[in-house]
Amino acid sequence: MDALDLQPAIEYVNQRGTAVEHARLRYLLHGEAAPADVREQFLQSQRSDGGWAPPWAPEYSSLDATCFQLALADQAGIDRRAPLFIDAVRFLAERQRPTGEWEEEAAEAATAPPWAAPGETDARLYLTANCGFWVAMTGLVPSAARDAASYLSYHVREDGQLPSFLQTHWLAAALWQQRGLVDEATKTLAYLATRLDDLSAGNLAWLIIALREGGVPAADPAVSGALNRLVALRDAAGHWPSDEGIENSVHVTIEALKSLQLCGRLS
Repeated sequence: MDALDLQPAIEYVNQRGTAVEHARLRYLLHGEAAPADVREQFLQSQRSDGGWAPPWAPEYSSLDATCFQLALADQAGIDRRAPLFIDAVRFLAERQRPTGEWEEEAAEAATAPPWAAPGETDARLYLTANCGFWVAMTGLVPSAARDAASYLSYHVREDGQLPSFLQTHWLAAALWQQRGLVDEATKTLAYLATRLDDLSAGNLAWLIIALREGGVPAADPAVSGALNRLVALRDAAGHWPSDEGIENSVHVTIEALKSLQLCGRLS
């Protein structure tokens, strides 16, 4: 690839981003940990049980919302051994079922979106992959990561597919890679490499970040192919578009920059 002029993307984030997004950019570019006000923002929104509430259930601690907040906190430079992470991972571990999977509470079925719907296999696998990924990344509860990886391995088909959303595949592949389940990871990575054209910029960046964090090499076809497509989807103005509306484009742009960094393309 040719060298990329990333200054327009950086300026886009600086001009439009929130305090948390500015902190994520500073940590990405300069290694500056989140300032006190940003750390306090995470702590104030974290619930007493260690989880976070989603927009669809403001009085409920959601597995999916907790994983999302951990991703933001991690990108803002909050240490994975900080109390915020310890409390959140404890929350996740306590909500894990004895057989290794995670699922949102049945009482939330009426308002939960499809990817978090209780009682649905595709949502159960997605949440198990997402929670398992974050438990594995922190290293705080190895047995929970092990059990999640094992549960997911029972559902993967010979062609690498899981009966779930595409997002489940890259989270599961990252978890398997991190846990040393090479056969499962290899199958699913090969499958993902055939599906890259179906993904938006935001999902491509998420795929790259998860796989690289899980230890998948940047040269793997799923990662390198996703990076090529991500670069091609860059807006003419220099940032990356979101399929969830312009208000999410700053988040996607930061994730794209993070993807470039993890693949050695951001100095």
